Amino acid sequence: MKIGEFAQMTGLPISVLRHYDKEGLLNPDFIDTFTGYRHYSPIQLEQVRRITLLKQTGLSLREIKEILDSPDNVPLILKILNGQLARYQSMLAAIEEVKQIMLNKNENTQTLSQGTKPGQEQDGQIFIERKGDEILFKTMLLRPSEDPKWVIVGQELLDAEICKRDYQRISGFMTYGEKDSDAIQLAARVTPLGSVERTLAEDISLPFENDEAVIGRWRVIGEYAVEDDFFADIKPNVSGYGYGSKNREIYFLPNGQDYWIYSWTKGYLKVETGDASWLCRYHLREYQGRTYMFLEHKSYEYRRGGQPTTLVLEQLDHRAYTKMELSRKDNMDIPYERDERVLGDWKAVDYLTRKEDFSPAGSHCPPDTLFFKHMHFGEDGEVTSVYGREIISGKSRQRWTRGYVLRYWNNTACAYEIITVDNVDYMIIEWKSGDYLWGGLDTDYYVFVRENADT
Repeated sequence: MKIGEFAQMTGLPISVLRHYDKEGLLNPDFIDTFTGYRHYSPIQLEQVRRITLLKQTGLSLREIKEILDSPDNVPLILKILNGQLARYQSMLAAIEEVKQIMLNKNENTQTLSQGTKPGQEQDGQIFIERKGDEILFKTMLLRPSEDPKWVIVGQELLDAEICKRDYQRISGFMTYGEKDSDAIQLAARVTPLGSVERTLAEDISLPFENDEAVIGRWRVIGEYAVEDDFFADIKPNVSGYGYGSKNREIYFLPNGQDYWIYSWTKGYLKVETGDASWLCRYHLREYQGRTYMFLEHKSYEYRRGGQPTTLVLEQLDHRAYTKMELSRKDNMDIPYERDERVLGDWKAVDYLTRKEDFSPAGSHCPPDTLFFKHMHFGEDGEVTSVYGREIISGKSRQRWTRGYVLRYWNNTACAYEIITVDNVDYMIIEWKSGDYLWGGLDTDYYVFVRENADT
């Protein structure tokens, strides 16, 4: 079912489902590569029920993900739940103390008053102040507790409230106090998020300017709301999130050479995914004897009208890597074996992320949007492929043998399988794109049918 239908069945807004996908908490069963539509299966309704139940305990999405990723790890689950119980017991003790002070008509009553001030409104546990275009979210008064992490707990709670209201935090955490009181309020500047994602189609054709300092291998540390969070030792939203999630390292090749979805020029990382392109401004900083890169990350929030977040990378070396050196290389030493069934012309009719999703009854993707369009299998291993407007042929570039198309031009052996359904032959073949070569991702699949078949 599409995301809208799934949202209606679960009672969750589409924006929440997209956020769960971003956090790796509830990934769609299928994402159409070309349209971006998210599809969910009925079995995922149970996953939503578990997430909702765990959220009611006040756990962060990161903690919920840890539990769901390790359902049999009883010590881990107890550690997380007992930690949350301790936090709430500490908060309950603080609330009880505040009640006692507020009910006593003494000098402290005014100090700890939670009444709204001019220009301020209260929304549940949050105070909202608006000054022109600036919006500030503040917590209720918090008192120090025996838990040394009580401020961190407050920060997590404030972030959760900001997210729940569909805002984005765009500043570091600030603290406000009052004279003769050790109670504080945590605060942060925020911006509202829209319900529509904008498409990123930036012009990335900047002229190359060298920057020797960035050449080499970088490890993705994580995504932060703002750069100050990194230096304040606040945990990243997701370690290695986004385009670093599966491939946790990014390489800056000499002369800004492109590989996978990346290229660069001084001051900018260029990203081009095929259906989107954007520039990420960067700067370098030395910290505790290491070199870090801070990237302006145009994340999910940015696409919904928010501001860029900060992606932090740590430099691992200064080696001048080459594009081919970084790519996967399949075993290409497979002898020729004839396959009568594969001979002839085949046209692409579908694209799959999993072979198990194949269905002759309908396609997951409009055929006219497919990049891989056609294949002709001739005698003695000769094969011609049409990718977009490009035609690749000749045995020096690629050939076939039983069960494989061997693409020498990018060192990939793409396995194929022929399935017959209602007297129609379908070929399901591996699609080893840049995501596979450089991104560390699993292969996707294309579905072909014979050119003369009635489709």
